[in-house]
Amino acid sequence: MGMTLSLIARKGGVGKTSTALNLAGAGLDDGLQQVLLIDMDSQASLSKAVLGPATVDALRPDQTVQAVAERTRSAGDVVRETAIPGLLIVPAHHDLRVPPDGALNLAGVNPDLVLIDTPPDTRDAAVRCAMLASNVVVSPVVPEGWGLQSVHGVQQLLMSAGLISNQQMVFAGWLISMVQRIAMHTVCSDTLRRLHGATVFDVTLPHAAAFKEAAAAGVPITQQSPKSAAARAVRAVWNETLDRVEAAAQRGAA
Repeated sequence: MGMTLSLIARKGGVGKTSTALNLAGAGLDDGLQQVLLIDMDSQASLSKAVLGPATVDALRPDQTVQAVAERTRSAGDVVRETAIPGLLIVPAHHDLRVPPDGALNLAGVNPDLVLIDTPPDTRDAAVRCAMLASNVVVSPVVPEGWGLQSVHGVQQLLMSAGLISNQQMVFAGWLISMVQRIAMHTVCSDTLRRLHGATVFDVTLPHAAAFKEAAAAGVPITQQSPKSAAARAVRAVWNETLDRVEAAAQRGAA
């Protein structure tokens, strides 16, 4: 199994779910043969986007990530194909309750990339469960006051998970998302970069209608609007993520 990347945020509405889907598309475009999405958000937005609401609402707990986190079933037991070639998903459960000692049983699958979407609450056991299964974490942040205030909670979780349970985990960085050309976004982006320096992605994701249109269609932006500025930004984020992970590996080997 290749890279396992969790997207985490302390605040909802930061583009976390759409970023998971769009990075999956960028990875497939980059030559990956198989990408697995794991939906650990009980809102099930990612699952409903790629499988359809009716299918997801009809799933029993033992057909979802609930059983995978409880380790009563493996990812291979519940994984589903999507309409996108090479893209698989372990779907969410609408009443997901991850036990405190929950751990993802990823047996039965061997994708090139795993992307885990998590609920917007770093206190949720699902978030810690996802992080313990991951070797890379990315945290989207909207450059607004509430977004910056959420950074501290994510930092605390990263420290506790990294120091106690998963020392192989790499924090790839803060991804500034849903950026608009307004003064507040400029000021908050500059503040985030001043406070957190190189841990902030160089590339940003714009606030664009194309993202919503792609999400509504249940496909990555790189397939829905491959020549759009939004798609170019997603490919740039994918490439920068790979660069950051490789740089971290080189530092660890030094």
